[in-house]
Amino acid sequence: MVSFVYPEELYLFVESIRCFQVRDVGSSKWLEVHEMIIKLSQQAALEVSEHREEEVKEFLISRDKLSVLIHEAYCVNLWKSRVLPHLLEIDPNPQATFLIYTVLYHEAAVVALLDLCLYHPSGCESLQDSVLDLIDYCAQGVAQVIGLVSMGYHENETKVDVDEAVLTELERQKRDLIYKIGLRCVSLLNYLADNVSLFHLGAARRLLVTHDIPWLMVDVLCFRPWQRNTNKGMEKFIDEKWTSVEDAAKIIKPEAQAWFCVRQLLLNPQIMENYTLNEARCKQLSKLLGLLHETLLDQLPVLIELKQFVSRLTLSGNTANKKQSLILEDLPQIQKELIKEVEREGGFYQIAQSQDGIFLNNNREEICALATKLTNAYGTEVLCELEQHLADLELQKPEAKPEDSNVANGEDVKLHKCGSCQKAAKKKCANCKQVHYCSRECQLKDWPTHKDTCKAI
Repeated sequence: MVSFVYPEELYLFVESIRCFQVRDVGSSKWLEVHEMIIKLSQQAALEVSEHREEEVKEFLISRDKLSVLIHEAYCVNLWKSRVLPHLLEIDPNPQATFLIYTVLYHEAAVVALLDLCLYHPSGCESLQDSVLDLIDYCAQGVAQVIGLVSMGYHENETKVDVDEAVLTELERQKRDLIYKIGLRCVSLLNYLADNVSLFHLGAARRLLVTHDIPWLMVDVLCFRPWQRNTNKGMEKFIDEKWTSVEDAAKIIKPEAQAWFCVRQLLLNPQIMENYTLNEARCKQLSKLLGLLHETLLDQLPVLIELKQFVSRLTLSGNTANKKQSLILEDLPQIQKELIKEVEREGGFYQIAQSQDGIFLNNNREEICALATKLTNAYGTEVLCELEQHLADLELQKPEAKPEDSNVANGEDVKLHKCGSCQKAAKKKCANCKQVHYCSRECQLKDWPTHKDTCKAI
């Protein structure tokens, strides 16, 4: 069975996850934990996709590591927004940017792990006070996606308001990850809204009053960041990549989660007591009526109640005369404590100067050694093996015999050549379906050459 983390490694990997400060980002200790988080993220996704027992999720929850993951997401977010600009001021064109991208990708891997864990109520319950920090983080992430979409970021290059030609490759990678993280945040907010009864009152207030998540989700549903029109037709963001679709009306996961999030909040009478439906909010929520069409309701029947609620709200109008109850509100601590520690270190610019030798290193040998180490961490060989495993499963499916199909039609059986050794090959790359291989060894051997073409396809 293909695995990124074996059972005997799992406990060590989970126990090794710990909180770092902004000054530690990129250090050797940080990179060691980064490798473990990447492999845990890959393993958790594999367990879900193959319907295995979710051991990674269970270990993370039982060892109380979800709050640590939230801390790590904030740590990298602060580094990305406050330290990285100073580093690029020191050297606007660093010789090697893969370590910077590694840090940016770390945040995406952490959020992916949280997404898998918080699908389960037990994961939400284990958050405790860190749920406030997570709500703040997700609200910011969703707002950033809306900002990118409003600039036309997800449309064709010819339509964008920002001149993409002047953006560096690093900036493009950074924006791509912000986009993916933001859509994950929609998912996380849905899980938090669905399990809001498990949290203290401060969490519900932060969702409804501090960040006004219903308003935010209406904006998301109006901007529709999960779809775009291209020269090739309609594309939707499925499994974190843009995919051409024939049925534009079919609902995909991020869109459904945005709808569910709005529904869970607006139809919860306990928490709606603290949500004042003033004129501005009524006007914003009324936009949902135009989106709740029959095709949508056929696919998501649970939204019929939401449509009825919004229809009544539109007719009744302003109901802002509710009495506001006094609530002693807890405040999020993770970002606050991280910034305090940075100030003790002399500020973000001081940290950027101390990390100059790590991220702006021009030593070719050290760069190559680090690149090799990180390549091994991402488990490309295991990914190849997984692809081959999926291809083998395809081959095991019953197929029509050649004599019944090709020969019967007067055609010769077509033989494919191995992309590595040129021998006869039956198996093909599970991702691009274009290149054939005679064995897993040949596929692994050809992967460094084939991977760029494969990803492009």
